[in-house]
Formats: sequence, structure tokens, C-alpha cells
Amino acid sequence: MVLLPILAFIIICLFFLEKYSLKNAFKGVDYDIRPSGTLFEADEEFSLITTITNTKRLPLEFLRTGELMPDGIALPGEDFEIESGDRGMAFVSDTYLMPRQKLTRTLKATLPKRGLYYFMGATLTVGSFLGLSGKKKELHLMREVVVPPKPVEVKKLNNLLGKYIGDISVYMFLLEDPILTLGFRDYTEHDPMRSICWKQTARLGKLMVKNFDHTLDLTATVILNLDSKKVDGLETVFSMARTVCEFLEGMEISYRFVTNASVARTMGRSVIYDGFGGDHLASILELLGRATYTNFESLQNMLAKIVKGAEPGRSHILLTPEITDTASLLLHRLRVRTGREALVLTPETLKDETEMSQAV
Repeated sequence: MVLLPILAFIIICLFFLEKYSLKNAFKGVDYDIRPSGTLFEADEEFSLITTITNTKRLPLEFLRTGELMPDGIALPGEDFEIESGDRGMAFVSDTYLMPRQKLTRTLKATLPKRGLYYFMGATLTVGSFLGLSGKKKELHLMREVVVPPKPVEVKKLNNLLGKYIGDISVYMFLLEDPILTLGFRDYTEHDPMRSICWKQTARLGKLMVKNFDHTLDLTATVILNLDSKKVDGLETVFSMARTVCEFLEGMEISYRFVTNASVARTMGRSVIYDGFGGDHLASILELLGRATYTNFESLQNMLAKIVKGAEPGRSHILLTPEITDTASLLLHRLRVRTGREALVLTPETLKDETEMSQAV
């Protein structure tokens, strides 16, 4: 008879512990996931560091974690149960945590193609003290990984760019553009008569010639257009844009990047100003990775703005799914304003080795 009160007391205690454990199931329990960076190439392996923390004095005897992963992700060497739900694809794993324990896990991951990928948290399920029931909670995060387009592996594109830049360099040298005048020096017998500055000659009383800097870096603007009814070639245009930028980087040419593409989560940023180098290229690659298939303004409006602000001597390279008559007219105005032809590149440019895009 003495055992009955004791048994009843134990049952009551277990009942309250069960209720308490459910009520405070997620108190002191936290989850986080962080990629090892924000910009990765397609199929490049990177790390995902996940942490689950239990700061309570009681153990978590059962914890199910459904980690929300973007579509297309691969986790080589990992064996997860995969569930699909309203929030997307979840990689499910079970574990337990001792009091005041942090569990850190590093996963290797790859992403397949250009785009912006989100890691949006997890769904946690904690078992009760007796394991008779459980409680579920959704943890919302927003971690981003950007995958830029792959470069175009076509020799013809590099040949076109090399010829275009080479022609511009020769043009600068032959015309001795006065914009590049550094100063004046004494005339020598090897100087052409057309280089004599008669104003300086009259002022100083001896023949003086203009001193040009033929090694001054070229400047260029890379224009990416998505205002087109052709959608099949958009990924090719993205890849061509990357290849053009990398070509200019290799030539150490300062360049600007302009696009009318709608770019996800960048506050509408569509221009990256003049520069070159690793950070400059990384900013453009991230923009290309975030770019969507929609455009926020027409090609005509974008080109009109570029023509209005174009400086004499600047080169322009337009990447577009197609070229229209209206765009051709604006490119003609751009040539008149800058004194240089623009290079127009479309996916069709790469199909025929004998065909070259010409500026209008």
C-alpha cells in the first residue's frame, strides 16, 4: 500500500516534466547555417557550416532537423532523407544533444548553374521528455550564394575582341588623338610635320611638337541588354558578358558595366563604374549571377542614356540577344559622339566563323 502513493507521485512528476518539456521545447535551442562564401562557380565545391545549440540544463533526447536547401544542390558523400514541403526541399537528420552542448557540422556542397540560391533555415522537431510526443518549429534565415555564368569557351569571341581592341589601338596611334597630348617637346628630324604645334612654335620661337602618350589605357563600356523577345539565348548572352569582362581584365583595360536586367536583391543596381582588377570583376560576376530574365527598361532608353553621357574616345561593347533598327540608329549616334565604332555581339555571332558583328 505504501508503494501506491510513491508510484502516484512519480507519475505526477513525470506528467509535469512531460508538460514542461513540451512547453519549453525550444527554449535555449538554436540553429544556424553559413556558407563558406557568397560567390562560387558552377559545380565548385564549397562548405556549409551548420550549428545546433542546446543551452538548457536538460538534454534533447530527440531532435529532428529539416534543413531547407535550394533546388539543384548536391551534398557529395552525405546520406540524408529528403522531404518536400511548402518551404521547399528539406534534408532531414536526427540527433540528440546533451545539456549546454553545441553540435557543429561541415557539409560539402555544389550548385549546378548560374543563379541566386537561398538557404532559408530549418524546421526543428523536438521530442518530449518521455518521447511520447513532439513539437515543431520553423526557423527562418536568409543566407545567399551566387553562382555566376560560365565563360564562353569559343575562340571566335576572343578573336573578335582582340581584333576590335587592336583596331582601336591602331586608330589611336595613327590619328594621335589630341586628348592624349601630355605636353610639348623640341622638333626632331624624325617627327612628322603634322605633329608640329604652330602655336607653341610661334610663342617659343623654335619648332615644337605635341608629345603624345600612345600607351594610355583604353576605356570601355560593356553593355548587357535583356530587352528582347528571344529568351533561348539569354544564358549565352550572360556567359558572353563574363568572357568580355575577363578579356578586358586580361588586357588591363579600365571598363564600365551597364545593364537593363532586373537584378535580385541589389536595390536596383545596374551600373558598375570604371575600374579593373579582382574586386571589380567579382562585383560584375555577382551581378551576372543575380540577374533575372526580365528587364526594367528598354534597350532604346538605356542606349539613349549611354549616348548622352558618352565621352569621346570611349569604346563600347554591346551584348544582346538581337539587334533592332532603333538600336542601330542609337549606335550610329554613339559612334558620332565617341569617334569609335561599337562592337555588337549576339549569340548568332558565335555560330559562323566568317561572320562578325559590326558597329553601325
